[in-house]
Amino acid sequence: MTALVIDPVASRLAVRTRAGGMLSRLAHDLEIVASTLRGHATLEGDGFSGELVVPVSSLRVAGALRGESVDTDALWTSDRAEIERKMREEVLARTDEIRVRARGTSRQRGDLTVEIASGATTVPAALRVADEGSSVRVEGRVELSLKRLGIAEVKAPLGVFRVKDAVEVIFALTLRPEG
Repeated sequence: MTALVIDPVASRLAVRTRAGGMLSRLAHDLEIVASTLRGHATLEGDGFSGELVVPVSSLRVAGALRGESVDTDALWTSDRAEIERKMREEVLARTDEIRVRARGTSRQRGDLTVEIASGATTVPAALRVADEGSSVRVEGRVELSLKRLGIAEVKAPLGVFRVKDAVEVIFALTLRPEG
């Protein structure tokens, strides 16, 4: 059995949102990143279990998506601040942390359970795992339903555009031996 902890400096987690609705062309698709991550994992044979914690206060708007690229200059500072405020105070109002529990019987697949104050959902994840000397790199993408997490539809005034229910979470985590 091997106990590992997340290296927050060498790890990255991003959430990508997409706009929908009648005037969605006026809205931005966004990439939101977590500036703080903490967690741990246990490897036992081919199986694993672990937990990742993301403080809601650490979520920052990285920029607007242009296809798969992030344009870090597309938003005004005031727009970023307003999106981050709305995310903390309205969308994730009663949630201080996002908790992700992971479990799998192979290093290629696992189940991720995402928990926030308003609900929880479990999704399967295809993983890419690479041993890098004493550390382990875990990468993957999952799609989460905001509705299944108990999050009310996020929309602009008069409903002219909204955030689509499915958000994409992209992660690249580096785990190092505990201690």
